[in-house]
Amino acid sequence: MTEEISKRVNRSWTTRDIMVTAIISIALGVLYIPLSYAIGLLYTVPLLYPFVVGIYYFPIIMVAYLIRKPGVAIFSSMVIHLVTIPFTPWGITMLMSGFFIGLPIEAVFLAGRYKNFKLWYLVIVGAITGLVNATISYVMMGFANISPSLQIVYVIGYMISGAVLGGLLAKFIGDAVFKTGIISNVSDET
Repeated sequence: MTEEISKRVNRSWTTRDIMVTAIISIALGVLYIPLSYAIGLLYTVPLLYPFVVGIYYFPIIMVAYLIRKPGVAIFSSMVIHLVTIPFTPWGITMLMSGFFIGLPIEAVFLAGRYKNFKLWYLVIVGAITGLVNATISYVMMGFANISPSLQIVYVIGYMISGAVLGGLLAKFIGDAVFKTGIISNVSDET
């Protein structure tokens, strides 16, 4: 069913697309608040963090999967992270995080011309997002200062986490949302 929707989808945004994307993103942004604290605590457990960080990717991948329009990953990611600013200790830096999570997701969907929403593709979206974010973390969080073997574990962890907690989870929850019928009108518009 979801593959049929992607063949008929109109690439231009409507006011309804913007509103639905914003509403879903705001709701997911509220979910991000306790998630940010939990992941922040897990950051103190060095080898656990890379294997759970992919949970940050799932809301953005899921919204892109549901709405299927160019720019939706960046827009959704920025809205989600904007919601968290007043409620997390990271404040405005959450927008930078949102950009660096949304950009690779958007780029991979763009590479697929917003037509491929199969499970394997969403898993690849998550894994590539994990790879990009591992690279950013390498520079910004000082991963360059750890041993090369741990660096490899971190990169693999980011990619596995992105694939499973990002792409796979987005597909399963997105399919559950599609089954409710509440999102079908947005995706079916021509």
